[in-house]
This record gives sequence, structure tokens and C-alpha cells, in this order.
Amino acid sequence: MTPPEIDRVEPDLYARYEAWKGWVTPFAVSADERRYFAGETRGLAIRDADVLEIGFGSGSFLAWAREQGARVAGTEINEVLLKAARERFIELLDPAIERIAAAHAGHFDTIAAFDVFEHFTIAEIVVRLEAAATMLKPGGHLLLRFPNGQSPFGLEPQHGDPTHKMALSRSIFEQLIQGMPLTIVGYRAAHAIGGGGAVKSIARGCRALARGAISRLLNAIYATDIPWDPVVVLVLRRNA
Repeated sequence: MTPPEIDRVEPDLYARYEAWKGWVTPFAVSADERRYFAGETRGLAIRDADVLEIGFGSGSFLAWAREQGARVAGTEINEVLLKAARERFIELLDPAIERIAAAHAGHFDTIAAFDVFEHFTIAEIVVRLEAAATMLKPGGHLLLRFPNGQSPFGLEPQHGDPTHKMALSRSIFEQLIQGMPLTIVGYRAAHAIGGGGAVKSIARGCRALARGAISRLLNAIYATDIPWDPVVVLVLRRNA
């Protein structure tokens, strides 16, 4: 018996993506998010700076950066989120930033991409790293957050989203930026926030201690020195 033909039309995996992610109030910023963004961007230019977010998603980072006095711009492919951005007069750029990099050369102090580059192919990552380098001011920074491709604890965030295409790590980016005017200046677990009341603070503190102990043990066992957390942050600087 010949099996029926399978529909070859590629499904739109981003249809209603914002609903699946729970982004019901775009550009709202919670107290936890304010603490997180302040900690994660420590040492980067945000206040009174030109800031671009690649794939702004819920919009919380751009909303927070604007609160700090940043001049913000963003890219996104979801029409619901783009509409919300237009209503808030967010400057919108082509999500294929390689097409507009030359027109924005040396413009941004900080470019951020939270949980975005794992959605790209290797070819897309390379051209968008090159584009980001072009768009950054000398000494500016590119901040990337992504699931930890070097840790078994990164399997859940990596494989919990069917739109993810690449598992990433510092060593992968070290190879990809060869010949680019970018230098890796930071690689760490995503910033852990405090606050939120006594009980929550104690629980967060205990969790951080446990994760730290597990990481040290695994690094000792495997004779390596990598973060084992589920999600990591890589910071690159545009060379002068």
C-alpha cells in the first residue's frame, strides 16, 4: 500500500508565538526584570546611550532601557509585537540586520539579543555577527544570551522550543568571530537576581549556592572550566 503524500508546506512555527510564550502585555517590566536587566548589563552603556535589541520579543528590555534614558531601537518578526512597538514609537529596523548594517555603521553603544541567536542557522549567525560589529561604536558591546550548549542542563531550554536551530557555546563563537573586529570579554551564567521578599531571597540564595557547588564539582571531575548553568551570557566588545 502506498502511503498518502505528506503535506510539504513548512508550518509557521512562529504563528501565535507571543501567546505560547505568555507575552500578553508587551513592553511591561516587572520588578524582577528591572533587577535582572540592571545586573546583566552592568558595565555596558545603557543610560543616555544608543541601544538596539535584536528580536525584542516581549519588549521588556527595551522598555527598561528607555526608562534608563536610552535611545532604543529593535528588530522583530512577530506582527503582534511589532504593532505594540509601533504604538510606543519604538524605532524598528530590518530583522535581517546585515541588509541595513552599513546605513547604521558605528551607531550603537550596546546591542543585545536575549534568547535569539539559537533561532538562527550558522550562516545567519555569521552574517549577523558581522553586521553587529559594523553597527557598534568602537568599544561598544554585543550581549548574547542563549541556552548553554555545553551543559546537560541546557537541554531543556534548547529543545523546549521547536524554532531553535543551533546549540551554542563560547567555543563556537570563538571560531565564528575569527577575522571580525570583536573580542569576547565575558562568558558567564545568566545573572541571578535577588530581592522579592525574605522567603524568595533565601530560596534564590540556596539555589545559587547549590548550582555553584554542582558546577565546581563537575569542573573538577571533567577537568574543565565552563559554566554549567542552563542559560549563559556572552559579551563581545567591538575593537577600537
